[in-house]
Amino acid sequence: MVDLDSLTKFSESGQYPDLLNSSDVERVKEILEAHPDIFSPRLDRELGIIKTSPTKPNRYGFKFDVPTGIDEVQLFDGTILQNAIFKYLCSDKAVYFEEGSTDTPIEEYLFFEPVPLFSATIEALCQLTTEITGNSDTSKLTELLNLLEDVVSNNYEIATLILSKVNKTIRIGLHKSSDTVVSTEVFKFLGTRSNTKIYQSCQSVSMVTEEILLNYDNRVELFFEFNSTGLVKELAYGLYPRYNKQEENFNMTHTASVSTVVTKSKTHSWLPDKWIDEISTWENHHPDAVYGVTILTGKLDGNQTELMYGY
Repeated sequence: MVDLDSLTKFSESGQYPDLLNSSDVERVKEILEAHPDIFSPRLDRELGIIKTSPTKPNRYGFKFDVPTGIDEVQLFDGTILQNAIFKYLCSDKAVYFEEGSTDTPIEEYLFFEPVPLFSATIEALCQLTTEITGNSDTSKLTELLNLLEDVVSNNYEIATLILSKVNKTIRIGLHKSSDTVVSTEVFKFLGTRSNTKIYQSCQSVSMVTEEILLNYDNRVELFFEFNSTGLVKELAYGLYPRYNKQEENFNMTHTASVSTVVTKSKTHSWLPDKWIDEISTWENHHPDAVYGVTILTGKLDGNQTELMYGY
């Protein structure tokens, strides 16, 4: 964790003009000042930054503690959600604000201990989806999750939920625990036929991430999105190291994993070259500087890449 003075110093060094500049620091300050009852003006929480290619508004996130072992969670605005899967929450969550909008978070990230995908957890996910999106017809989501459960060779566990009350969306992140590639049945479900653009887009992102998926030192999550109009026809892969930077005996493994994702990002032009150059050395400039995750999404109109990093 770094304080605001250190953040300003890093931005003024000019070492990371695209990933951390004066504009980023000002946006963080604006969020802190908008919520003086929650944040210290000097920044006393872990900070995450998300930048997207093609360009979308940047997001700035902060870590909060979460009670564990109970079936409820409180959102930033005070809303209390109840659901059986919340019993398996990890002890922290991340709250992200979009630049230019300091009053209300754009999304909240909830992280889970491994929760197997089966009928009871699928039902719980669909109940939560209705609560967040306002859409009571979750039949397509149920069908998709049942499909994943039924593919015996592929094992999936609930790992992350990204909730947005503002956009009425939920993104469900499923950790792919086996070392096999994603079934083509998933592409067919999202894209209907092999000659459709969305089928080909989902297949394409799967093919270029296959090497990362099959390497045990990497961790991969599949993300599916549902909003107020229904299941979004796209497929996303979250790519990040299995081991933390600080884990004893695994620092080199972590570094190699980050390097693999960065190299793939350059080879397949997932991110602008300047971002790739900067993220490749990001973890070197401060002990708490961390690479988070690269999320590659296959969409109807092409690919989108989100880069998450911070302190």
